[in-house]
Amino acid sequence: MRLEAFSILWYQRQLCLFALRLYIVLFFALVAQAVRMAPQGMTDVFFIEAHHTDTREVMARKLEALWHKSGLASRFAPKDLTALKLHVGEPGTKTFISPSIAGALVDCLQSSGCTVFLTDTAVLYRSPRDNAIGHIKVAMEHGFGLTQVGAPFFPADGLRGDHGIDVAVDGKHHKKVSIAAGILEARSLLVLSHATGHLGTGFGGALKNLGMGCATKKGKLQQHHGQQPHVNEQACTCCGVCEKWCPSEAISVGTTAVIDAEKCIGCGECVAVCRDNAIAYDWGIMGKELQERIVEHAAAVVRHHRSTMACVTAAIQITKDCDCLGVSQKGLVPDIGILASTDPVALDQAVHDLICERAGRTLESMSYPSHDGTVQMRYAQELGLGSQSYTLVPLTMR
Repeated sequence: MRLEAFSILWYQRQLCLFALRLYIVLFFALVAQAVRMAPQGMTDVFFIEAHHTDTREVMARKLEALWHKSGLASRFAPKDLTALKLHVGEPGTKTFISPSIAGALVDCLQSSGCTVFLTDTAVLYRSPRDNAIGHIKVAMEHGFGLTQVGAPFFPADGLRGDHGIDVAVDGKHHKKVSIAAGILEARSLLVLSHATGHLGTGFGGALKNLGMGCATKKGKLQQHHGQQPHVNEQACTCCGVCEKWCPSEAISVGTTAVIDAEKCIGCGECVAVCRDNAIAYDWGIMGKELQERIVEHAAAVVRHHRSTMACVTAAIQITKDCDCLGVSQKGLVPDIGILASTDPVALDQAVHDLICERAGRTLESMSYPSHDGTVQMRYAQELGLGSQSYTLVPLTMR
């Protein structure tokens, strides 16, 4: 009986110790999560009034003042291969960021000893910008050439938009994301964004430029699609290129290309290599989830360039849709200016707040009211990419 009682007491003691250890582990895990989700302090966001009608000389003086007073130069070093990430605009649109802004920033970077290249990534839809050759031509036509801004335009994701590097992010939606190789191979990164509305998110700024704009076609597909690709049999020419490039041998070509759903891994390689637009996804991811997927891609870039990145956003000619829409658009609110920070989350929040302050309503309410564009900022803060808390520092030219 004594031995039995002793055994019972011993097991009870072991259970108590196990429960105590489990409690301690859970306690510290919750503390760590709370610290990660908490605002990371006030970040300075620098702001200078600007207008799309400013002359090239005036814009250059404003950008130079913003550059020096904001301290962005500290993120860049002599001999850096520096990527200046921007959007050159879809053919047909006129409200993309002015080359004068890009040119002024190229001058600032070169004054720090950087070797600069302008860059962007291929789009998924049918466009001259869905491959490097067409993208370079559009950049030249829109004023983003070497002779026009002082730096060449070089697509970061290669000839077809599939030259990328998989990066672990361990997010809610993605464990790995595909980022354009040129973005990660550059020693430093300057993110030049245009604040606009957006069909899928309501608001687009630095985080969208980092997440969607720095992703390969595969990464963009990961953000947008809700299922595996399908073949448009009428468009398929049975060329066999998709079958050759499929990494999981999920495609066979007879009278048309056929995708084996059990073998398909959803990588998007077939969409990237098909020149007949015969393979596509059904776009079923919008709103909150799309914003979170974008942010998880942005996380890969921000974490890689944590101390070698700065962001500039033009809140000028703020339109309902982003610069991918190839039509002429009118601004929803009067021009506000240009903002800069080393924190993309604070920068987006500041731009969002300024638009609301000037217009008396949010950008989403003027573009796509069903969206809450601040979802991306809250999730980015949760992932430790920056802080929604900021101090706005207005600047003036002498």
